Amino acid sequence: MNDCRKVQNQLRKDRNMKIQREIVWNNRSGNGTSWFHPRCCALGDGRLFMSLQSVGGSDFYGQIHESLFDGKRWSEPSPVPGLGWQTCREDISEGICDVVPYYHAPTDTVLAIGHNVYYRNGALFDTMGDWGARPGIKLSRFPVWSVRNSKGEWGPVRRKLIVPGLENATMYSCGCSQWFFKGQDQVFIPLTYGEAGRRDRMVCSVRFTYDGKDLLFAGKGNSLELPVDRGLLEPSITEFGGRSIMTIRAEDGRGYRSESADALHWEPMKPWTFDDGEELKMSTTQQHFLVCGGKLHLLYTRNAGYNAHVMRFRAPLFIAELNDRLELIRESEEAVFPMLDEGKNAPGMGNFQAVPISENEAVVTVGEERGYDGYRGNTLLARITF
Repeated sequence: MNDCRKVQNQLRKDRNMKIQREIVWNNRSGNGTSWFHPRCCALGDGRLFMSLQSVGGSDFYGQIHESLFDGKRWSEPSPVPGLGWQTCREDISEGICDVVPYYHAPTDTVLAIGHNVYYRNGALFDTMGDWGARPGIKLSRFPVWSVRNSKGEWGPVRRKLIVPGLENATMYSCGCSQWFFKGQDQVFIPLTYGEAGRRDRMVCSVRFTYDGKDLLFAGKGNSLELPVDRGLLEPSITEFGGRSIMTIRAEDGRGYRSESADALHWEPMKPWTFDDGEELKMSTTQQHFLVCGGKLHLLYTRNAGYNAHVMRFRAPLFIAELNDRLELIRESEEAVFPMLDEGKNAPGMGNFQAVPISENEAVVTVGEERGYDGYRGNTLLARITF
């Protein structure tokens, strides 16, 4: 065996990861609840916290719930006070969805950020935030946050994340977005927002300070845009090796990335590619980062050549290591959740989260998207050891 082949085999060995998959809640039968948007964080006492909500239709979700894992079992999901439905007017209700929780060690609290959403006649009402130019209807779409303290108690009310400079936006949100704490009290949050007269949305990031009780605005960066259909959606950000990196869902068959020195001011976007130069072929689906095992990874779905029957190629759910040039190392690609063929259909894995729970262990959670069977699906969890 020549030296080059030895090096290649060693690289494969070094990149090996162990993936254990399990079903947390089973509802293929439809006799229980199909739990969706499951997202975890590790608490200071070693337990895992999960936020989640029921799904009953396309973008049609119930109240935010919480569950705790004590090392043996997950507790029965229980409603989070203040994060349920509210009546806006006789035929319109406001809900909360796409919540992402993170644990803040300095204050021993969980900060959960999502956004509001509206329902009408048993279905999602106007996701674009322009309300279809319907006269007499004027509503607002914005991020919503709440705090869980060290005693497991939640703040009394949901609170709007107020961002100076976006007062006139038709909508702004951070649904499904990864964000991060820095230092003792800084929070960096990516946003997507829209302006009147434009269908496409833009992305930016903001900085807040956090003391375990309040979020105070501390700065906003530049915006990135791509005027194709709905534009740029569901950005996520992370830090690794002294760099801030954003990944962005787009509507042109690609996913994009950008870098920043301060997590506020972003460089021009570049499409995600493998290390051989091939672009990832995607279809308007989010991507997320995972920093674990001393490496930076991207989790994503893509056109793999055999999954055209899956809506927006949303299965399998892949993970790949990123090199220093932020290219996906093709040899490192693995399926966190393989595609589960069901005849002409397969459940989507597009609304997921990845979070480290120790230096070398992470969990990835997802709810099966089975719109072809009344959204009856399982809640899945993968444990990855590096």
